[in-house]
Amino acid sequence: MKPSVKVSLIAAVVATMGIGGIAKMVSASSPNTSSMAVAQEKVESRESSTDEASEIAKLQPLAKISASQARQTAEAALGNKASNIQLENEDGNLVYAVNIGQNEVKVDAGNGKILYTDNTAKEGAESEGSRPRSSIQVAEVEKGETNDDGK
Repeated sequence: MKPSVKVSLIAAVVATMGIGGIAKMVSASSPNTSSMAVAQEKVESRESSTDEASEIAKLQPLAKISASQARQTAEAALGNKASNIQLENEDGNLVYAVNIGQNEVKVDAGNGKILYTDNTAKEGAESEGSRPRSSIQVAEVEKGETNDDGK
């Protein structure tokens, strides 16, 4: 193997696992499946966060209100401070998901109106089909979706 290929492979491993992950693997007396599983989880976590950041970057120009406006609307409605806010494609609806306590408030990213509130402690309280739709509709993309029709 050429030295330049070896350097490229080493750089890719360091970028993927980090120095700490490599040190743990090197210091282990024998390879075990748990350290490999941890390394694989780190890689998958980075890939999903990269995919998520890419999706948010694509959605951001479509939003008509800012995250801070959505936060203010949700906080005023629930009378408490938000802990997290994120722009999401929620079943084809462009919304800000604002977490306040055990509630997740969905704010329309187009007009700033509250669409609905989910209590995160209670799963499936309301049918997704009966929820109001946002003023901005976006195409849904399934993760891992392929155009493989068996041909």
